[in-house]
Amino acid sequence: MNILFKGALLGISVIAINAITLKDLVNKTLENNKNLKANQYTQQAKQKSYESVKNVYNPNLIIGGSYNRLDLDVREVQVKNTYTGFAKFSVNLYDGGKNKAIKKQKLYEYKAQNFQNITDTKQTILNLVTLYFNLKTVDENIKVYEEKSKALKAQYERMKTKYDMKMTTIDEVLKLKSEYESNLYTIEELKYQKEELLQNIQLLSGVKIDKIDTSTLPSINVEYSETSDIKALKETLKATEENVNIMKSTKKPQIKLEDSLNFYKYDDYNERLLNDLPDKQNQLTLSITYNLFDTSSKSKTESAQLQKLATADKLSFAKSQAKMEFLLAKRKLYTQQLKLKSLKSAVEMANSVYEAIKNKYENGVVDNITYLDALSKKIYNLALYKQAQNDLEIAKANLYFKSGIDYKNILKKW
Repeated sequence: MNILFKGALLGISVIAINAITLKDLVNKTLENNKNLKANQYTQQAKQKSYESVKNVYNPNLIIGGSYNRLDLDVREVQVKNTYTGFAKFSVNLYDGGKNKAIKKQKLYEYKAQNFQNITDTKQTILNLVTLYFNLKTVDENIKVYEEKSKALKAQYERMKTKYDMKMTTIDEVLKLKSEYESNLYTIEELKYQKEELLQNIQLLSGVKIDKIDTSTLPSINVEYSETSDIKALKETLKATEENVNIMKSTKKPQIKLEDSLNFYKYDDYNERLLNDLPDKQNQLTLSITYNLFDTSSKSKTESAQLQKLATADKLSFAKSQAKMEFLLAKRKLYTQQLKLKSLKSAVEMANSVYEAIKNKYENGVVDNITYLDALSKKIYNLALYKQAQNDLEIAKANLYFKSGIDYKNILKKW
């Protein structure tokens, strides 16, 4: 069972808590989970990337300076040392729509990341809920099998006493002893599973716990709405469309305006021949360029168009998959409800049969095979019933998070 979300989480901040409710555990996970924190940083990075291209004219102002020196065969009409300082302002009057497309692309990427973060958060919570109720199942099964151990031990000691009094055979004693020891191994295996689940809960939530309470999920009527992963893909599709526009812009005219203000200083020159050197100059440049031919633009545009088609197909598939998963989750919940009802009857019947067989066994009417079979069926049905109870809670959570409803609204009702 793959119960870790997106691999290992590093650097866990552990808080020691003895018992915890599911709601508190979810809140601690939202607060401590390293993957979710990483997603927040990624979203902030996307936001800054968008802000960096918000002005489509891309105005730019730079200042600088230079030093130029001439040596060897310097003519009389040349300056040996020239110092230059400048301030340059440039703006794209028209770039074929490139910067406008980049702005939209960055905005759609930011929105897509926001929806992806919501999807990841929902999946993390669902993983945690699954771990929580699996832990409850194991915890309750440990108690069930410990009760079985008490029953087996009592019968083993009773039968051993009878054997010491030569009232039964050694086979009767050994059979009970074997079942008792086998049951102890089952308990130890369940304890290992419990420890594994506790460790995985700690990994997701950053909270170290020893036990959990008896939390259950409320029944909520939900209908399907567009999920956050679908919304993320829609924004990604818009971003790929803008990437096509970016590639196409290279085949459109480019108009750029530049204005440079330069300051000059000279030394080591013939002042008699060079007496009108400028101290400052301003240069205004309006340039228009058009790309007639290059070897890459066509392929880059086709690549962007193919990426757009691929994203569109992914979106179409994801829409169908999301609706299917919601309907299956709804059906699963209904099936679990029926299963729980059926197992409740099975537990009642197994308990009744066991009590009858136990009395007959202790009175010597039936053998130990019949008794052990009745005990095993009682324990087996009870364990299945406990598991079904918790599987029902997992089915509820799965339906809620497959519905597309804002997970914060769901958590408010817990």
